[in-house]
Amino acid sequence: MVIAGAIDALVRLYGLSPQNKGLTVAIGLVGTVIGALAAGQIGQKLGGRETLRATAILYIVSALGCGLAWNWPSFLVFRFIGGLGIGASSVLGPVYIAELSPAKWRGRLVALFQFNVVFGIMMAYVSNYVIRLMHLGAMEWRWQVGIAGVPAVVFLILLFGIPRSPRWSASNDRIDEALAVLKLMGDPDPSGACRHPCSPRAGTCIRP
Repeated sequence: MVIAGAIDALVRLYGLSPQNKGLTVAIGLVGTVIGALAAGQIGQKLGGRETLRATAILYIVSALGCGLAWNWPSFLVFRFIGGLGIGASSVLGPVYIAELSPAKWRGRLVALFQFNVVFGIMMAYVSNYVIRLMHLGAMEWRWQVGIAGVPAVVFLILLFGIPRSPRWSASNDRIDEALAVLKLMGDPDPSGACRHPCSPRAGTCIRP
């Protein structure tokens, strides 16, 4: 959403037509749709934790790339990359939370994720405003889009402190790992949580 503060400067700098201005804004949403559609398969293969780490890297690359863009096409490419990360994390974030959290906390934690999405959008506008007050001249728009790299780096660092999803671990025959995570999360019956009565394959973890 930080594009809102930078779009007018981009129009002047690159002489964008109304159509190209619209494309500059929309290309991120195109990436978001593609990222959301691809996230399920990638998350199933690599696991939610690893895929979320990849989305954090996409965020960082996008923010730095947009801030250092050398022409309009390069800006579009990096903004599209950011959209991929947004789409993927929007799908995998709630799924990971639901798979990991105890049943009594699951709804609240997923709702908190959605709240933080909206809060992040608000903070993007606040950062645009604060940077505008700094009167950075021709570099202003680069700071407005590049500053998104700061929370992206924090996000990536924090992702190294979370466990794998117990459902993913169990479905990949890592039963001990899944049980350890469920126990850590306070599950009263971690062994029962890793049994699925409809599947002959042990280790299909379906939380109630």
